[in-house]
Amino acid sequence: MSPDAPTARRPFPVLPGLGGLLRGELTRWLGRRGLVHLIVWTILIQSALYVDTVQSDLAVGWRGFDMLVQLWWVLVPPAAIAIAQNALVEERHDDTAPWVLSKPVSRSAYVVAKILGTTIGIVAIGLLLQATLAYAWLPEVEPLTGLPIARPELSRYVVVIGVLAIVALMFVALTIAITTLVPWRGPAAFIGLVVWILAWTAPHEQIERFTIGGVIVGEMETPRQMKPLAEYLVFDTPLEPTSSIVWTAIAAIAFIALGALGYRRQQF
Repeated sequence: MSPDAPTARRPFPVLPGLGGLLRGELTRWLGRRGLVHLIVWTILIQSALYVDTVQSDLAVGWRGFDMLVQLWWVLVPPAAIAIAQNALVEERHDDTAPWVLSKPVSRSAYVVAKILGTTIGIVAIGLLLQATLAYAWLPEVEPLTGLPIARPELSRYVVVIGVLAIVALMFVALTIAITTLVPWRGPAAFIGLVVWILAWTAPHEQIERFTIGGVIVGEMETPRQMKPLAEYLVFDTPLEPTSSIVWTAIAAIAFIALGALGYRRQQF
């Protein structure tokens, strides 16, 4: 063969087929699935912000962008778990997975595409879109009680969205990794919810350095306390401890690797 002759493009050596699989996953969010999520997320978040800002007469409590952070923490992990628990199990029960894997793609790429596609869909609709809407209208309305709501610094807003995107990735990766080891929805959803509740309720000093609880959880007490992530956004306080964000990202990567390796053991 001539050295100038064109050569076939080689697939990515570690995760062959990942690009095509990921495009397929993202395409699923452009149809009915994406529309349903768009409607549900928008109604839940924007209506809650409106009621809290314009119709609530509470003198204390979460309000404005602090309320937005609270809503994200309450909604994003359960949504990630609910969607991710079906990502592999449903296609296996429908015999779709063996057909996809009969193509020149690896099992690891199949799992990674599921994790990334699910996370991108949640982040795009549940975080980025809702953040844009809130950033546009929330500071423009007159609150029923209290001072006007100030629009936070854009760079800090982006950081908050990035931290919550890591949270979404971790819960998606955790849930999908469990379904590669135990191919049933129940155990995956149960373990994911237990992790979420433990991060929410565990004593702050025990979790602040090595889990996301250090910056997002806070305490469930009365009067309500702001989460460190909300204090960073609203009051420009330092975001500490940053180690909790790093360890959450490391956990997400570890769960992705666990899922990619664990699915190789599945028998069809």
